[in-house]
Amino acid sequence: IDQMEFYLGYFKRVSIDDSEVIRAYSVIDAHTQRIGQPLEKNDVWIAATASVTGARLLTADKDFDQLDPVFLTRDWIDPTG
Repeated sequence: IDQMEFYLGYFKRVSIDDSEVIRAYSVIDAHTQRIGQPLEKNDVWIAATASVTGARLLTADKDFDQLDPVFLTRDWIDPTG
Protein backbone atom coordinates (compact mmCIF):
# COMPACT_ATOMS: atom_id res chain seq x y z
CA ILE A 1 0.00 0.00 0.00
CA ASP A 2 2.85 2.37 0.80
CA GLN A 3 4.42 1.77 -2.63
CA MET A 4 1.09 2.31 -4.36
CA GLU A 5 0.51 5.58 -2.51
CA PHE A 6 4.04 6.67 -3.36
CA TYR A 7 3.54 6.11 -7.10
CA LEU A 8 0.07 7.63 -7.09
CA GLY A 9 1.66 10.78 -5.68
CA TYR A 10 3.15 11.41 -9.14
CA PHE A 11 -0.29 11.76 -10.70
CA LYS A 12 -2.44 14.87 -10.66
CA ARG A 13 -5.92 14.21 -9.36
CA VAL A 14 -8.77 16.02 -11.02
CA SER A 15 -12.23 16.09 -9.50
CA ILE A 16 -15.08 15.23 -11.83
CA ASP A 17 -17.04 18.18 -10.45
CA ASP A 18 -14.31 20.68 -11.40
CA SER A 19 -16.10 23.55 -13.16
CA GLU A 20 -13.45 23.81 -15.90
CA VAL A 21 -13.71 20.09 -16.68
CA ILE A 22 -17.51 20.31 -16.79
CA ARG A 23 -17.34 23.28 -19.15
CA ALA A 24 -14.80 21.53 -21.39
CA TYR A 25 -17.02 18.43 -21.39
CA SER A 26 -20.00 20.43 -22.65
CA VAL A 27 -17.95 22.23 -25.32
CA ILE A 28 -16.30 19.02 -26.59
CA ASP A 29 -19.56 17.07 -26.51
CA ALA A 30 -21.38 19.81 -28.44
CA HIS A 31 -18.53 20.01 -30.97
CA THR A 32 -18.50 16.28 -31.68
CA GLN A 33 -22.30 16.21 -31.98
CA ARG A 34 -22.23 19.20 -34.34
CA ILE A 35 -19.68 17.62 -36.70
CA GLY A 36 -21.55 14.30 -36.67
CA GLN A 37 -18.80 12.33 -34.91
CA PRO A 38 -20.03 11.97 -31.32
CA LEU A 39 -17.78 10.35 -28.76
CA GLU A 40 -18.88 7.90 -26.09
CA LYS A 41 -19.55 9.80 -22.87
CA ASN A 42 -16.55 8.34 -21.01
CA ASP A 43 -14.30 9.42 -23.89
CA VAL A 44 -15.69 12.95 -23.57
CA TRP A 45 -14.71 12.97 -19.87
CA ILE A 46 -11.22 11.77 -20.78
CA ALA A 47 -10.89 14.44 -23.47
CA ALA A 48 -12.22 17.19 -21.21
CA THR A 49 -9.81 16.28 -18.42
CA ALA A 50 -6.84 16.16 -20.81
CA SER A 51 -7.91 19.49 -22.30
CA VAL A 52 -8.16 21.28 -18.95
CA THR A 53 -4.97 19.85 -17.46
CA GLY A 54 -2.90 20.17 -20.63
CA ALA A 55 -2.08 16.47 -20.48
CA ARG A 56 -1.03 14.67 -23.65
CA LEU A 57 -3.55 11.97 -24.45
CA LEU A 58 -1.81 8.68 -25.28
CA THR A 59 -4.27 6.37 -26.99
CA ALA A 60 -4.66 3.46 -29.37
CA ASP A 61 -8.13 4.81 -30.17
CA LYS A 62 -8.57 6.90 -33.34
CA ASP A 63 -11.79 8.45 -31.98
CA PHE A 64 -9.81 11.31 -30.45
CA ASP A 65 -8.27 12.36 -33.79
CA GLN A 66 -11.03 14.91 -34.36
CA LEU A 67 -10.02 16.79 -31.20
CA ASP A 68 -6.30 17.18 -31.96
CA PRO A 69 -4.93 19.89 -31.92
CA VAL A 70 -7.89 22.19 -31.14
CA PHE A 71 -8.94 20.71 -27.78
CA LEU A 72 -5.98 18.54 -26.80
CA THR A 73 -2.74 16.99 -27.96
CA ARG A 74 -3.24 13.36 -28.93
CA ASP A 75 -0.46 10.84 -29.44
CA TRP A 76 -1.65 7.70 -31.20
CA ILE A 77 -0.04 4.40 -30.30
CA ASP A 78 -0.33 1.65 -32.92
CA PRO A 79 -1.81 -1.32 -31.03
CA THR A 80 -0.34 -3.77 -33.56
CA GLY A 81 3.18 -2.88 -32.51
